[in-house]
Amino acid sequence: MIELLVFGGLIAAGLAVAAVVGFVFLLLKLVLWVVLLPVRLLLRLLFLPIWLALGAVGVVAGAAAVPLILIALTAVAVVGTIVAVMAVLLPAIPFVLLGLLVWAIFFRRTPAVA
Repeated sequence: MIELLVFGGLIAAGLAVAAVVGFVFLLLKLVLWVVLLPVRLLLRLLFLPIWLALGAVGVVAGAAAVPLILIALTAVAVVGTIVAVMAVLLPAIPFVLLGLLVWAIFFRRTPAVA
């Protein structure tokens, strides 16, 4: 029974060490974040024109690509509509042929004698 008590103490000690190490790393991260904040702000300010230029290039490329994408989507929609109509009509072909056969048998015309 004493082994479980010792094991529990070891677990508690391990968790305490992990908490201290985690707190040290948290403080280190906080100090580095505060120290490097001006550098990060300066770099963001310096890269702002580059980001704006890249954004403008993206807008121009998007404006050029939109008509092509719309043409492609229209073609896909037309082909899809044709395929959907064919998918509905193709199973009806045997019934249409049966109807033509019945029409040919029952509605015979007598040949005209010249």
